[in-house]
Amino acid sequence: MALCSLLIRTLSMMFRVWLTGMVGAEVLGIYQLILTVYAFFLLISTSGISVTATRLVGDFLAKGEAGKAKYTASKLIAFSSTVGLVLAVVLFLSADILSCAVTDIGRSATPLRILAVSLPFAAFSAAVRGYFTAKRKMLRISGEQILEQVSEIGVCVFAFTYLTPKGFDPLCAAALGTTAAEILSFFYSFAIYFCDAIHIKEKYKPENALLKSALPIALPCTASSGLRSALAAAENMLIPVGLMKYGAQRGAALSEYGIISGMAMPVIVFPSVFILPFASLIITEMSQADTLGHKNGIRHISQRMISATLKYSLPVMFLFIFFAKDIGSVLYKNSSAGFYIAALAPVVPLMYLDSSVDGMLKGLNQQTSYLLYNVIDSVLRVIMTYFLLPVFGTLGVVFIIIFSELFNTFLSLMKLIKVTKLKIDLLDMMIRPCISILIPCLILNCIPPVLPQNIGLLLRLLICVVIYLPLCIGINKRVRIQKANF
Repeated sequence: MALCSLLIRTLSMMFRVWLTGMVGAEVLGIYQLILTVYAFFLLISTSGISVTATRLVGDFLAKGEAGKAKYTASKLIAFSSTVGLVLAVVLFLSADILSCAVTDIGRSATPLRILAVSLPFAAFSAAVRGYFTAKRKMLRISGEQILEQVSEIGVCVFAFTYLTPKGFDPLCAAALGTTAAEILSFFYSFAIYFCDAIHIKEKYKPENALLKSALPIALPCTASSGLRSALAAAENMLIPVGLMKYGAQRGAALSEYGIISGMAMPVIVFPSVFILPFASLIITEMSQADTLGHKNGIRHISQRMISATLKYSLPVMFLFIFFAKDIGSVLYKNSSAGFYIAALAPVVPLMYLDSSVDGMLKGLNQQTSYLLYNVIDSVLRVIMTYFLLPVFGTLGVVFIIIFSELFNTFLSLMKLIKVTKLKIDLLDMMIRPCISILIPCLILNCIPPVLPQNIGLLLRLLICVVIYLPLCIGINKRVRIQKANF
Protein backbone atom coordinates (compact mmCIF):
# COMPACT_ATOMS: atom_id res chain seq x y z
CA MET A 1 0.00 0.00 0.00
CA ALA A 2 2.86 2.35 0.83
CA LEU A 3 4.60 1.60 -2.47
CA CYS A 4 1.40 2.24 -4.39
CA SER A 5 0.91 5.48 -2.44
CA LEU A 6 4.46 6.49 -3.35
CA LEU A 7 3.69 5.92 -7.02
CA ILE A 8 0.46 7.91 -6.73
CA ARG A 9 2.09 10.83 -4.91
CA THR A 10 4.98 10.87 -7.39
CA LEU A 11 2.58 11.05 -10.31
CA SER A 12 0.58 13.71 -8.49
CA MET A 13 3.70 15.78 -7.80
CA MET A 14 4.83 15.54 -11.42
CA PHE A 15 1.36 16.55 -12.54
CA ARG A 16 1.33 19.47 -10.08
CA VAL A 17 4.65 20.73 -11.46
CA TRP A 18 3.33 20.41 -15.02
CA LEU A 19 0.04 22.13 -14.13
CA THR A 20 1.85 25.01 -12.44
CA GLY A 21 3.84 25.58 -15.62
CA MET A 22 0.66 25.49 -17.70
CA VAL A 23 -1.57 27.87 -15.72
CA GLY A 24 0.74 29.82 -13.38
CA ALA A 25 0.55 30.44 -9.64
CA GLU A 26 -2.44 32.83 -9.80
CA VAL A 27 -4.78 30.42 -11.63
CA LEU A 28 -3.51 27.62 -9.40
CA GLY A 29 -4.50 29.70 -6.38
CA ILE A 30 -8.01 30.19 -7.80
CA TYR A 31 -8.36 26.46 -8.42
CA GLN A 32 -7.24 25.72 -4.85
CA LEU A 33 -10.08 27.95 -3.62
CA ILE A 34 -12.54 26.06 -5.82
CA LEU A 35 -11.27 22.77 -4.40
CA THR A 36 -11.96 23.95 -0.85
CA VAL A 37 -15.67 24.18 -1.71
CA TYR A 38 -15.61 20.81 -3.44
CA ALA A 39 -13.71 19.28 -0.51
CA PHE A 40 -16.50 20.30 1.87
CA PHE A 41 -19.11 18.31 -0.07
CA LEU A 42 -16.67 15.47 -0.81
CA LEU A 43 -15.67 14.94 2.82
CA ILE A 44 -19.26 14.95 4.03
CA SER A 45 -20.14 12.23 1.53
CA THR A 46 -17.03 10.06 2.03
CA SER A 47 -15.12 10.46 5.31
CA GLY A 48 -17.68 9.28 7.84
CA ILE A 49 -18.96 6.37 5.77
CA SER A 50 -15.47 5.06 5.02
CA VAL A 51 -14.48 4.96 8.70
CA THR A 52 -17.85 3.43 9.62
CA ALA A 53 -17.45 0.65 7.05
CA THR A 54 -13.94 -0.09 8.30
CA ARG A 55 -15.00 -0.19 11.95
CA LEU A 56 -18.23 -2.20 11.63
CA VAL A 57 -17.07 -4.66 8.97
CA GLY A 58 -13.80 -5.18 10.86
CA ASP A 59 -15.64 -5.86 14.13
CA PHE A 60 -17.99 -8.40 12.50
CA LEU A 61 -15.11 -10.17 10.77
CA ALA A 62 -13.23 -10.36 14.10
CA LYS A 63 -16.25 -12.19 15.51
CA GLY A 64 -16.45 -14.53 12.49
CA GLU A 65 -19.72 -13.01 11.22
CA ALA A 66 -18.93 -12.73 7.50
CA GLY A 67 -22.59 -12.61 6.46
CA LYS A 68 -23.28 -9.72 8.80
CA ALA A 69 -20.20 -7.91 7.50
CA LYS A 70 -21.42 -8.30 3.90
CA TYR A 71 -24.91 -7.08 4.75
CA THR A 72 -23.51 -4.07 6.62
CA ALA A 73 -21.19 -3.15 3.74
CA SER A 74 -23.99 -3.32 1.16
CA LYS A 75 -26.25 -1.05 3.23
CA LEU A 76 -23.47 1.45 3.87
CA ILE A 77 -22.55 1.54 0.17
CA ALA A 78 -26.16 2.21 -0.81
CA PHE A 79 -26.52 4.89 1.84
CA SER A 80 -23.28 6.67 0.90
CA SER A 81 -24.20 6.71 -2.78
CA THR A 82 -27.57 8.29 -1.94
CA VAL A 83 -25.95 10.94 0.23
CA GLY A 84 -23.43 11.66 -2.52
CA LEU A 85 -26.21 12.09 -5.08
CA VAL A 86 -28.11 14.53 -2.84
CA LEU A 87 -24.98 16.58 -2.18
CA ALA A 88 -24.18 16.60 -5.91
CA VAL A 89 -27.57 18.17 -6.65
CA VAL A 90 -27.06 20.76 -3.89
CA LEU A 91 -23.59 21.71 -5.16
CA PHE A 92 -24.73 21.83 -8.77
CA LEU A 93 -27.66 24.16 -8.00
CA SER A 94 -25.70 26.42 -5.65
CA ALA A 95 -22.54 26.68 -7.78
CA ASP A 96 -23.16 30.32 -8.78
CA ILE A 97 -23.65 31.50 -5.20
CA LEU A 98 -20.70 29.53 -3.84
CA SER A 99 -18.32 30.59 -6.62
CA CYS A 100 -19.01 34.27 -6.00
CA ALA A 101 -18.68 33.83 -2.24
CA VAL A 102 -15.39 31.94 -2.41
CA THR A 103 -13.47 33.33 -5.37
CA ASP A 104 -15.46 36.39 -6.45
CA ILE A 105 -14.90 35.12 -9.99
CA GLY A 106 -17.98 34.12 -11.98
CA ARG A 107 -16.24 31.57 -14.16
CA SER A 108 -15.57 29.32 -11.18
CA ALA A 109 -19.23 28.20 -11.15
CA THR A 110 -18.80 25.87 -14.14
CA PRO A 111 -15.85 23.96 -12.62
CA LEU A 112 -17.92 23.48 -9.46
CA ARG A 113 -20.78 21.99 -11.50
CA ILE A 114 -18.35 19.63 -13.23
CA LEU A 115 -16.93 18.56 -9.86
CA ALA A 116 -20.45 18.06 -8.46
CA VAL A 117 -21.05 15.20 -10.88
CA SER A 118 -18.28 13.18 -9.21
CA LEU A 119 -19.77 13.15 -5.69
CA PRO A 120 -22.03 10.03 -5.85
CA PHE A 121 -19.27 8.06 -7.58
CA ALA A 122 -16.69 9.16 -4.99
CA ALA A 123 -19.07 8.25 -2.13
CA PHE A 124 -19.57 4.73 -3.51
CA SER A 125 -15.80 4.20 -3.86
CA ALA A 126 -15.17 5.49 -0.33
CA ALA A 127 -17.53 2.93 1.22
CA VAL A 128 -15.88 0.16 -0.80
CA ARG A 129 -12.45 1.31 0.40
CA GLY A 130 -13.66 1.07 3.99
CA TYR A 131 -14.91 -2.48 3.32
CA PHE A 132 -11.62 -3.69 1.84
CA THR A 133 -9.58 -1.90 4.52
CA ALA A 134 -11.46 -3.91 7.15
CA LYS A 135 -10.65 -7.10 5.22
CA ARG A 136 -6.98 -6.02 4.84
CA LYS A 137 -7.15 -6.45 1.05
CA MET A 138 -5.08 -3.35 0.42
CA LEU A 139 -3.81 -4.24 -3.05
CA ARG A 140 -7.31 -3.78 -4.46
CA ILE A 141 -7.64 -0.36 -2.84
CA SER A 142 -4.23 0.63 -4.15
CA GLY A 143 -5.25 -0.41 -7.65
CA GLU A 144 -8.31 1.84 -7.43
CA GLN A 145 -6.22 4.80 -6.29
CA ILE A 146 -3.62 4.30 -9.02
CA LEU A 147 -6.38 4.11 -11.64
CA GLU A 148 -7.92 7.31 -10.27
CA GLN A 149 -4.65 9.23 -10.34
CA VAL A 150 -3.62 8.06 -13.80
CA SER A 151 -7.09 8.81 -15.17
CA GLU A 152 -7.10 12.31 -13.73
CA ILE A 153 -3.69 13.10 -15.19
CA GLY A 154 -4.59 11.60 -18.57
CA VAL A 155 -7.87 13.48 -18.92
CA CYS A 156 -6.30 16.76 -17.76
CA VAL A 157 -3.40 16.45 -20.19
CA PHE A 158 -5.86 15.72 -23.01
CA ALA A 159 -8.04 18.71 -22.06
CA PHE A 160 -5.10 21.10 -21.74
CA THR A 161 -3.57 19.85 -24.99
CA TYR A 162 -6.60 19.77 -27.26
CA LEU A 163 -9.42 21.75 -25.60
CA THR A 164 -7.76 24.68 -23.80
CA PRO A 165 -6.10 26.06 -26.98
CA LYS A 166 -9.61 26.25 -28.49
CA GLY A 167 -10.94 28.39 -25.64
CA PHE A 168 -11.84 25.76 -23.04
CA ASP A 169 -11.38 27.22 -19.53
CA PRO A 170 -8.27 25.79 -17.76
CA LEU A 171 -10.26 25.61 -14.51
CA CYS A 172 -12.88 23.46 -16.25
CA ALA A 173 -10.14 21.28 -17.74
CA ALA A 174 -8.73 20.55 -14.28
CA ALA A 175 -12.20 19.84 -12.88
CA LEU A 176 -13.01 17.55 -15.80
CA GLY A 177 -9.98 15.41 -14.99
CA THR A 178 -11.06 14.99 -11.35
CA THR A 179 -14.63 14.04 -12.28
CA ALA A 180 -13.62 11.60 -15.00
CA ALA A 181 -11.21 9.91 -12.58
CA GLU A 182 -13.94 9.44 -9.95
CA ILE A 183 -16.30 7.91 -12.51
CA LEU A 184 -13.69 5.42 -13.72
CA SER A 185 -12.80 4.66 -10.10
CA PHE A 186 -16.47 3.88 -9.44
CA PHE A 187 -16.60 1.19 -12.11
CA TYR A 188 -13.42 -0.38 -10.75
CA SER A 189 -14.76 -0.29 -7.16
CA PHE A 190 -18.07 -1.81 -8.22
CA ALA A 191 -16.29 -4.66 -10.01
CA ILE A 192 -13.93 -5.58 -7.15
CA TYR A 193 -16.71 -5.38 -4.55
CA PHE A 194 -19.07 -7.55 -6.57
CA CYS A 195 -16.38 -10.17 -7.21
CA ASP A 196 -15.48 -10.29 -3.50
CA ALA A 197 -18.98 -10.20 -2.00
CA ILE A 198 -20.37 -12.91 -4.30
CA HIS A 199 -18.09 -15.47 -2.63
CA ILE A 200 -19.58 -14.84 0.84
CA LYS A 201 -22.31 -17.48 1.07
CA GLU A 202 -23.15 -17.04 4.75
CA LYS A 203 -26.71 -15.77 5.17
CA TYR A 204 -27.65 -13.03 7.57
CA LYS A 205 -31.08 -12.00 8.73
CA PRO A 206 -31.42 -8.18 8.56
CA GLU A 207 -31.83 -6.35 11.85
CA ASN A 208 -32.72 -2.81 12.78
CA ALA A 209 -29.60 -2.42 14.94
CA LEU A 210 -27.35 -1.37 12.02
CA LEU A 211 -28.40 2.27 12.16
CA LYS A 212 -27.86 2.33 15.92
CA SER A 213 -24.35 0.93 15.48
CA ALA A 214 -23.41 3.14 12.54
CA LEU A 215 -24.60 6.54 13.71
CA PRO A 216 -22.25 6.90 16.73
CA ILE A 217 -19.33 6.34 14.36
CA ALA A 218 -20.51 8.08 11.19
CA LEU A 219 -22.02 11.25 12.66
CA PRO A 220 -18.95 12.48 14.62
CA CYS A 221 -16.58 11.68 11.76
CA THR A 222 -18.85 13.31 9.17
CA ALA A 223 -19.54 16.31 11.38
CA SER A 224 -15.82 16.69 12.08
CA SER A 225 -14.92 16.56 8.39
CA GLY A 226 -17.79 18.82 7.37
CA LEU A 227 -17.19 21.48 10.01
CA ARG A 228 -13.45 21.44 9.53
CA SER A 229 -13.83 21.64 5.76
CA ALA A 230 -16.33 24.51 6.02
CA LEU A 231 -14.04 26.40 8.35
CA ALA A 232 -11.09 25.62 6.06
CA ALA A 233 -13.04 27.11 3.15
CA ALA A 234 -13.71 30.23 5.24
CA GLU A 235 -10.02 30.37 6.16
CA ASN A 236 -8.93 29.98 2.54
CA MET A 237 -11.29 32.78 1.50
CA LEU A 238 -9.79 35.04 4.15
CA ILE A 239 -6.18 34.37 3.14
CA PRO A 240 -6.16 36.34 -0.17
CA VAL A 241 -8.27 39.06 1.49
CA GLY A 242 -5.85 39.29 4.41
CA LEU A 243 -2.85 39.42 2.09
CA MET A 244 -4.47 42.26 0.13
CA LYS A 245 -5.08 44.14 3.40
CA TYR A 246 -1.39 43.61 4.15
CA GLY A 247 -0.62 45.47 0.91
CA ALA A 248 -0.49 42.89 -1.88
CA GLN A 249 -2.42 43.30 -5.11
CA ARG A 250 -5.18 40.77 -5.87
CA GLY A 251 -3.09 38.90 -8.44
CA ALA A 252 -0.06 38.83 -6.17
CA ALA A 253 -2.18 37.65 -3.22
CA LEU A 254 -3.64 34.77 -5.25
CA SER A 255 -0.14 33.91 -6.48
CA GLU A 256 1.23 33.78 -2.93
CA TYR A 257 -1.69 31.61 -1.89
CA GLY A 258 -1.07 29.36 -4.90
CA ILE A 259 2.61 29.00 -3.99
CA ILE A 260 1.86 28.04 -0.38
CA SER A 261 -1.10 25.71 -0.96
CA GLY A 262 -0.35 24.48 -4.47
CA MET A 263 3.46 24.19 -4.40
CA ALA A 264 4.89 24.10 -0.87
CA MET A 265 2.21 22.07 0.92
CA PRO A 266 2.17 19.21 -1.66
CA VAL A 267 5.93 18.84 -1.08
CA ILE A 268 5.47 18.88 2.70
CA VAL A 269 2.74 16.23 2.49
CA PHE A 270 4.48 14.05 -0.11
CA PRO A 271 6.65 11.91 2.24
CA SER A 272 3.57 10.94 4.26
CA VAL A 273 2.99 8.16 1.72
CA PHE A 274 4.83 5.83 4.11
CA ILE A 275 2.76 6.88 7.14
CA LEU A 276 -0.82 7.27 5.86
CA PRO A 277 -1.25 3.57 4.91
CA PHE A 278 -0.41 2.61 8.51
CA ALA A 279 -2.70 5.35 9.84
CA SER A 280 -5.51 3.88 7.74
CA LEU A 281 -4.85 0.25 8.64
CA ILE A 282 -4.38 1.03 12.33
CA ILE A 283 -8.12 1.76 12.62
CA THR A 284 -8.96 -1.92 12.04
CA GLU A 285 -6.15 -3.19 14.27
CA MET A 286 -7.09 -0.97 17.19
CA SER A 287 -10.82 -1.60 16.77
CA GLN A 288 -10.44 -5.38 16.78
CA ALA A 289 -8.01 -5.29 19.73
CA ASP A 290 -10.49 -3.11 21.61
CA THR A 291 -13.38 -5.43 20.73
CA LEU A 292 -11.45 -8.44 22.05
CA GLY A 293 -10.29 -6.57 25.18
CA HIS A 294 -6.55 -6.72 24.42
CA LYS A 295 -5.45 -3.68 26.45
CA ASN A 296 -1.74 -4.57 26.43
CA GLY A 297 -1.88 -5.09 22.69
CA ILE A 298 -3.46 -1.65 22.24
CA ARG A 299 -0.71 -0.04 24.32
CA HIS A 300 2.01 -1.89 22.42
CA ILE A 301 0.60 -0.93 19.01
CA SER A 302 0.28 2.71 20.09
CA GLN A 303 3.89 2.92 21.26
CA ARG A 304 5.26 1.28 18.13
CA MET A 305 3.15 3.49 15.87
CA ILE A 306 4.20 6.74 17.56
CA SER A 307 7.84 5.68 17.65
CA ALA A 308 7.88 4.76 13.95
CA THR A 309 6.10 7.97 12.96
CA LEU A 310 8.55 10.22 14.82
CA LYS A 311 11.65 8.33 13.67
CA TYR A 312 10.44 8.80 10.11
CA SER A 313 9.03 12.33 10.19
CA LEU A 314 11.80 14.09 12.14
CA PRO A 315 14.50 13.27 9.52
CA VAL A 316 12.09 14.42 6.79
CA MET A 317 11.70 17.74 8.61
CA PHE A 318 15.45 18.34 8.75
CA LEU A 319 15.90 17.38 5.10
CA PHE A 320 13.32 19.99 4.15
CA ILE A 321 14.99 22.62 6.33
CA PHE A 322 18.47 22.08 4.91
CA PHE A 323 17.59 21.43 1.26
CA ALA A 324 14.39 23.43 0.72
CA LYS A 325 16.00 25.98 -1.59
CA ASP A 326 17.22 23.29 -3.99
CA ILE A 327 13.90 21.40 -3.81
CA GLY A 328 11.95 24.54 -4.75
CA SER A 329 14.33 25.34 -7.60
CA VAL A 330 14.40 21.81 -9.02
CA LEU A 331 10.64 21.23 -8.85
CA TYR A 332 9.16 24.64 -9.58
CA LYS A 333 12.03 26.94 -10.62
CA ASN A 334 10.66 29.20 -7.88
CA SER A 335 12.68 30.58 -4.96
CA SER A 336 9.53 31.48 -3.00
CA ALA A 337 8.45 27.83 -3.05
CA GLY A 338 11.76 26.86 -1.44
CA PHE A 339 11.35 29.51 1.25
CA TYR A 340 7.88 28.26 2.20
CA ILE A 341 9.00 24.62 2.17
CA ALA A 342 11.70 25.46 4.73
CA ALA A 343 9.34 27.63 6.79
CA LEU A 344 6.67 24.91 6.90
CA ALA A 345 9.11 22.06 7.59
CA PRO A 346 8.36 22.03 11.37
CA VAL A 347 4.82 21.00 10.44
CA VAL A 348 6.02 17.61 9.15
CA PRO A 349 6.38 15.63 12.43
CA LEU A 350 3.24 17.27 13.83
CA MET A 351 1.14 16.56 10.74
CA TYR A 352 2.32 12.97 10.35
CA LEU A 353 1.94 12.22 14.06
CA ASP A 354 -1.55 13.74 14.05
CA SER A 355 -2.58 11.40 11.22
CA SER A 356 -1.33 8.37 13.15
CA VAL A 357 -2.95 9.41 16.42
CA ASP A 358 -6.26 10.24 14.74
CA GLY A 359 -6.34 6.77 13.18
CA MET A 360 -5.77 5.15 16.57
CA LEU A 361 -8.43 7.28 18.26
CA LYS A 362 -10.98 6.34 15.58
CA GLY A 363 -10.16 2.68 16.12
CA LEU A 364 -10.73 3.10 19.87
CA ASN A 365 -14.17 4.67 19.36
CA GLN A 366 -12.93 8.12 20.38
CA GLN A 367 -14.28 9.94 17.32
CA THR A 368 -16.25 12.40 19.47
CA SER A 369 -12.99 13.75 20.92
CA TYR A 370 -11.58 13.81 17.40
CA LEU A 371 -14.56 15.98 16.35
CA LEU A 372 -14.14 18.37 19.26
CA TYR A 373 -10.41 18.91 18.76
CA ASN A 374 -10.72 19.49 15.03
CA VAL A 375 -13.56 21.98 15.41
CA ILE A 376 -11.68 23.98 18.08
CA ASP A 377 -8.57 23.92 15.91
CA SER A 378 -10.44 25.10 12.79
CA VAL A 379 -12.21 27.92 14.64
CA LEU A 380 -8.86 29.15 15.99
CA ARG A 381 -7.39 29.05 12.47
CA VAL A 382 -10.19 31.22 11.07
CA ILE A 383 -9.86 33.73 13.91
CA MET A 384 -6.08 33.95 13.57
CA THR A 385 -6.33 34.25 9.78
CA TYR A 386 -8.69 37.19 10.11
CA PHE A 387 -6.53 39.09 12.60
CA LEU A 388 -2.92 38.09 11.80
CA LEU A 389 -2.70 38.17 8.00
CA PRO A 390 -3.40 41.92 7.57
CA VAL A 391 -0.53 42.55 10.01
CA PHE A 392 2.06 39.87 9.16
CA GLY A 393 1.17 38.79 5.61
CA THR A 394 2.43 35.39 4.47
CA LEU A 395 4.46 34.93 7.66
CA GLY A 396 1.11 34.90 9.43
CA VAL A 397 -0.01 32.03 7.18
CA VAL A 398 3.07 30.02 8.11
CA PHE A 399 2.59 30.71 11.82
CA ILE A 400 -1.08 29.70 11.71
CA ILE A 401 -0.32 26.39 9.98
CA ILE A 402 2.41 25.48 12.48
CA PHE A 403 0.39 26.57 15.52
CA SER A 404 -2.67 24.67 14.29
CA GLU A 405 -0.80 21.41 13.82
CA LEU A 406 0.93 21.77 17.20
CA PHE A 407 -2.36 22.48 19.00
CA ASN A 408 -4.32 19.67 17.33
CA THR A 409 -1.55 17.09 17.69
CA PHE A 410 -1.04 17.92 21.37
CA LEU A 411 -4.73 17.48 22.22
CA SER A 412 -5.04 14.24 20.24
CA LEU A 413 -1.84 12.78 21.70
CA MET A 414 -2.89 13.62 25.26
CA LYS A 415 -6.22 11.88 24.66
CA LEU A 416 -4.48 8.78 23.30
CA ILE A 417 -2.11 8.69 26.28
CA LYS A 418 -5.06 8.94 28.66
CA VAL A 419 -7.02 6.17 26.92
CA THR A 420 -4.15 3.70 26.39
CA LYS A 421 -1.89 4.58 29.37
CA LEU A 422 1.14 4.53 27.06
CA LYS A 423 4.48 6.16 27.85
CA ILE A 424 6.47 8.39 25.51
CA ASP A 425 10.26 7.88 25.54
CA LEU A 426 11.49 11.29 24.32
CA LEU A 427 15.14 10.20 24.19
CA ASP A 428 14.46 7.20 21.97
CA MET A 429 11.65 8.66 19.86
CA MET A 430 12.89 12.23 19.31
CA ILE A 431 16.38 13.15 20.50
CA ARG A 432 18.29 10.24 18.94
CA PRO A 433 16.61 10.55 15.50
CA CYS A 434 17.33 14.30 15.46
CA ILE A 435 21.02 13.79 16.27
CA SER A 436 21.32 10.98 13.72
CA ILE A 437 20.01 13.13 10.84
CA LEU A 438 21.67 16.40 11.87
CA ILE A 439 25.16 14.94 11.51
CA PRO A 440 24.99 14.15 7.76
CA CYS A 441 22.94 17.29 6.99
CA LEU A 442 25.51 19.60 8.60
CA ILE A 443 28.43 17.83 6.93
CA LEU A 444 26.90 17.94 3.46
CA ASN A 445 25.96 21.60 3.81
CA CYS A 446 29.60 22.43 4.43
CA ILE A 447 30.62 20.80 1.12
CA PRO A 448 30.24 23.12 -1.89
CA PRO A 449 28.10 21.70 -4.73
CA VAL A 450 30.00 20.42 -7.77
CA LEU A 451 27.28 18.48 -9.61
CA PRO A 452 24.23 19.83 -11.47
CA GLN A 453 21.56 20.99 -9.02
CA ASN A 454 19.04 18.19 -9.62
CA ILE A 455 21.61 15.39 -9.48
CA GLY A 456 23.40 16.96 -6.52
CA LEU A 457 20.15 17.33 -4.59
CA LEU A 458 19.16 13.71 -5.16
CA LEU A 459 22.64 12.49 -4.19
CA ARG A 460 22.75 14.53 -0.96
CA LEU A 461 19.29 13.37 0.10
CA LEU A 462 20.29 9.78 -0.57
CA ILE A 463 23.54 10.12 1.41
CA CYS A 464 21.65 11.57 4.38
CA VAL A 465 19.19 8.69 4.40
CA VAL A 466 21.95 6.09 4.01
CA ILE A 467 23.87 7.56 6.97
CA TYR A 468 20.77 8.11 9.13
CA LEU A 469 19.37 4.58 9.00
CA PRO A 470 22.35 2.63 10.36
CA LEU A 471 23.26 5.46 12.73
CA CYS A 472 19.80 5.62 14.30
CA ILE A 473 19.34 1.84 14.31
CA GLY A 474 22.85 1.34 15.75
CA ILE A 475 22.25 3.78 18.59
CA ASN A 476 18.92 2.19 19.47
CA LYS A 477 20.43 -1.30 19.36
CA ARG A 478 23.27 -0.35 21.72
CA VAL A 479 20.79 1.24 24.12
CA ARG A 480 18.63 -1.90 24.15
CA ILE A 481 21.70 -4.06 24.85
CA GLN A 482 22.76 -1.79 27.73
CA LYS A 483 19.25 -1.90 29.21
CA ALA A 484 19.17 -5.69 28.92
CA ASN A 485 22.57 -6.04 30.61
CA PHE A 486 21.53 -3.67 33.35
